[in-house]
Amino acid sequence: MTFSGPPDLILTNARVLTMDEQRPRAVAVAVKDGRILWVGSSTDLTTSSSWNVRNLDCAGGSLLPGFHDAHIHLLSYASTALAVDCRPTSVSSIQEIKREIGERASHTPPGEWIRAWGYDETSLEERRHPTRRDLDDATRQHPVRLDHRSGHACVLNSPALERVGIGDSFPEPSGATVERELDTGRPNGVLLEMENFLDGKTDSHTNDELESSIKAVASSLLAQGVTSVQDATQYNSVCRWDYFAHARERVGAMPRISLMPGYRNVGEFVERGLTFGSGNLLQRVGHVKIMVTASSGHLTPDRRELSHMVRESAEAGFPVAIHAVEAEAVRSAAEAISSVSGLTGVLGPHRIEHCSECTPEALRAVAQSSALVATQPGFILQNGDRYLSTVEEAMLPYLYRIRALTENGISVAFGSDAPIGNPNPMLGVSSAVTRRTKTGTVLSEGEGICTLEAIRAYTSVSARATGLELQVGRIKPGMLADMVLFDEDITQCPPESIGTVRPVMTLLGGAVVSES
Repeated sequence: MTFSGPPDLILTNARVLTMDEQRPRAVAVAVKDGRILWVGSSTDLTTSSSWNVRNLDCAGGSLLPGFHDAHIHLLSYASTALAVDCRPTSVSSIQEIKREIGERASHTPPGEWIRAWGYDETSLEERRHPTRRDLDDATRQHPVRLDHRSGHACVLNSPALERVGIGDSFPEPSGATVERELDTGRPNGVLLEMENFLDGKTDSHTNDELESSIKAVASSLLAQGVTSVQDATQYNSVCRWDYFAHARERVGAMPRISLMPGYRNVGEFVERGLTFGSGNLLQRVGHVKIMVTASSGHLTPDRRELSHMVRESAEAGFPVAIHAVEAEAVRSAAEAISSVSGLTGVLGPHRIEHCSECTPEALRAVAQSSALVATQPGFILQNGDRYLSTVEEAMLPYLYRIRALTENGISVAFGSDAPIGNPNPMLGVSSAVTRRTKTGTVLSEGEGICTLEAIRAYTSVSARATGLELQVGRIKPGMLADMVLFDEDITQCPPESIGTVRPVMTLLGGAVVSES
């Protein structure tokens, strides 16, 4: 091909995995004005010697579309980087949690919040949640909030409970649980599904600290080839929308963001004139995030209320993304989505987030709903051994299924759920292929997929999951030039070693934003 004008960048000698069915493979790509101008073979490429074009020899490496994380919590990810690390890799007992929090307290002014995160009671020697009394032992001069690694539980010490107004007669919000001491009936500090109530009440970082952490997190994501993310935080508001827009101006290079409004905040987005797809190619409005849980023994919200929430969102023009972990919640989410299948004016696919337990009944309901599933295969590696020891044996074959979903015509997009999960896409790809836990046990035989299918779920399908399939997710003329380069042929890597492969370059809109 002869260009009528000079490209900005030409990448040659690459194993291009385009994720485009019409031209799945190529060896060269030309970029102009931030978009892909041409894709083909180097023998098709004719340029003028008078042009000042940057040429990049990929030396036989793999060139892929930039990874698109379909489910992440970006601000929480940045916040946890500043918090006391209480993950199982860092602490093994409540005593060690107390020691780490006490250390942070020793150089924190009295009265200021201390945030800690990542504990897992099943990995602690005591095999229980810490309580307010445990955290009081660490410090009573500071309010302390310790978050569970799942994001669905936390522990507050006594000063923190008092600071946020949780006392002996505190009424539990719908779907939430305030655990209490058996002997006194007082709150013991363990709170379940209380994130909405606590939002904004336990902030502990200055804007400068948080923006510095966002910059570090953005840099890390780009270095791992993640060029787009979908923030699936249930309490995303217009204020959060404004915050990210401001932070991008100050921080610099960041992945593109699709921000999901929390269901309770949809009205304020609409009042601002922000609907699904509003914004620009760097920051846009995504699906409405809705939570449905069965962790308390019953569905919250119940089926009738959930269907109302989905219909209300769809009538406002928003597709929904419904958090559903338990099989009963997955079925309820699918049925609610099916109930609005006849509505027009919704511009993107409705989604079920996680779909962690997918029994045959749940699978049929999801297939009938035509919903897309956004799941996290990295949890198989990260949490699989815990699942094997704590989940009922009858449910194990149905955890984080992938092949069964795709074979039933269900589109599957991948995300990390960071900070709960590891944001490295290659770990997710490896886990989707091997289905192996950390100890090497295969979780759910027959559910693995091939490497290319896993990459597609992290690129083109994830882009479709947020309505951006015409902009990102494939290496095709007209698409944004978001790409990631590996220095080896990743299709030839043994599945067990895929998770250790690292990109050598990431391009966002044709600009190099990470290079090693």
